[in-house]
Amino acid sequence: MNQRERVAHLGRVPLFDGCSKRQLSHLAAGTRIESVDAGHTLLTEGSTATNLYIILAGLVSVKRRGRVMTRVGPGEVIGELAVILGGTRTATVVAETPMDWLVMDQLSLRQAIDTVPGLGWKLLCSVAARLSDANADLT
Repeated sequence: MNQRERVAHLGRVPLFDGCSKRQLSHLAAGTRIESVDAGHTLLTEGSTATNLYIILAGLVSVKRRGRVMTRVGPGEVIGELAVILGGTRTATVVAETPMDWLVMDQLSLRQAIDTVPGLGWKLLCSVAARLSDANADLT
């Protein structure tokens, strides 16, 4: 996947909604592609967070305390809150199918936010909207 394809893919991800092509290009530059097999545990609840992941292909189950909370697929971001907040993983994520995803480390995300005017604000608004939606689902 070349840089242009990564930018296009990131542009379809809700977390990066409203980002310009320039902002997406800076984000894409800090990504790498990984593939994993079905059954692989991708993230473990309580572990230290160093990367966030954008699913390109495949399906994962998201578990908390051993209970499946949801299943997500292409276009979804996993692990962004722990990376942004610098905390630990809030869930265990297991590949249900073979997967491809973009990986962005915390340093690359921070550098993009520091370098690209307005990117931090757009990400903040996107994360806040997602948290608001999640809270609304609880009521």
